[in-house]
Amino acid sequence: MKNRFTELYLCSSALLIMGLFEIIWNHTKANTTDGLVSGVSILLVGVGLIAFAITSHVKYKANRKQMDREMSKEYDERDDIIDGKASLFTMRIIMLVTLLMMFLSNWLAIPTNTALFVIIVLCACTNFLAKKYYNHVL
Repeated sequence: MKNRFTELYLCSSALLIMGLFEIIWNHTKANTTDGLVSGVSILLVGVGLIAFAITSHVKYKANRKQMDREMSKEYDERDDIIDGKASLFTMRIIMLVTLLMMFLSNWLAIPTNTALFVIIVLCACTNFLAKKYYNHVL
């Protein structure tokens, strides 16, 4: 959990810095409001993200004891088996889809972004369904 908060803080500070640079850079470059609007919007997203990170961190610290009790439950070996079988099934499906797209790309022009999006969505759906299936079977 600590890494999640560190990533949130780093991402929000990067957005804040990017917004400030965009405001300063576009303000000195030209007197248009386009750069100012985009810089302010990036800055507001950074402020929102840092507010979310701070509230999440405070809530996590408040509920830390309860979460530690829940996390300290014994690890079931069945979960490891389910994760392994679901990962293997997902990998097989990804290989089949990749081979199918390679075969189809000889006749169709498939944009790279579309192909990667299809593979990612299929991976997420397959992994979710495989975990549900193996959890029910095992």
